[in-house]
Amino acid sequence: MSHLHKHKMSKFKVALSEESIDLKALRELCFSGIPFEGGIRALCWKILLNYLPLDQTLWDSFLKKQREVYSQFLKEMIIQPGIAKANLGLSREDVTMEDHPLNPNPDSRWNTYFKDNEVLLQIDKDVRRLYPDMAFFQRPTEYPCQLILDPQNDYETLRRRVEQTTLKAQTVNRNRSGVTNQEQNIKPQYFTFRWLTLLLSQEFLLPDVIRIWDTLFSDQDRFHFLILVCCAMLILIRDHLLAGDFTINMRLLQDYPISDVHTILTKAKELQDNS
Repeated sequence: MSHLHKHKMSKFKVALSEESIDLKALRELCFSGIPFEGGIRALCWKILLNYLPLDQTLWDSFLKKQREVYSQFLKEMIIQPGIAKANLGLSREDVTMEDHPLNPNPDSRWNTYFKDNEVLLQIDKDVRRLYPDMAFFQRPTEYPCQLILDPQNDYETLRRRVEQTTLKAQTVNRNRSGVTNQEQNIKPQYFTFRWLTLLLSQEFLLPDVIRIWDTLFSDQDRFHFLILVCCAMLILIRDHLLAGDFTINMRLLQDYPISDVHTILTKAKELQDNS
């Protein structure tokens, strides 16, 4: 560990040890990147995203309450209609003419259940696209959700719901036909919709995405700064865009060629300072 990194770590530890967190000072620290050791990044993100209060003395009680709320959410939402819940004293509900798995009524619990499955399937696919070999995803959590991890629990697991859904991942075909118009009429929605809605998570490798998010979350106008990051990305490949035709430019924009996020963030900060 370099002397510079040790110094940065010590500054974060001092900032996070205060009984009342100085949000402005913490933002300034996080803007240049957050160390991943010791759970510092996770803690900083919780504070920057207003999940944890600035008063550190309230953290334990607040986190306990939030975990109880999440556990109750699982009990209420991740349950298949008609499944018996012995520990709740409920008996299995019979399938009736009023509400059954083929009921098209928007108010049907079965209809809602199947729609939820579609969302859960997409979440499951997105999670699988991440990097399971990274240490970030291999660390055991101090608070595992037993309702999800234990297949013998009285509540149906997320995995089972995904497996039982009628939408299977292998049947989903991604449409890669794209735009065939060869005119230089590249509209922003062709590429910026994905950039903005997914916070650039498909444009860079995960460690680089996390580094970008450190800066986005630490900026008070984080969504405005995201637009500046996108503008910086365009400026940095401006010469290539001017020289290319429609096909080449669309390929550049949908498979961004620059992987050095530090260069992009530096350019975005220049745009912010000059605006």
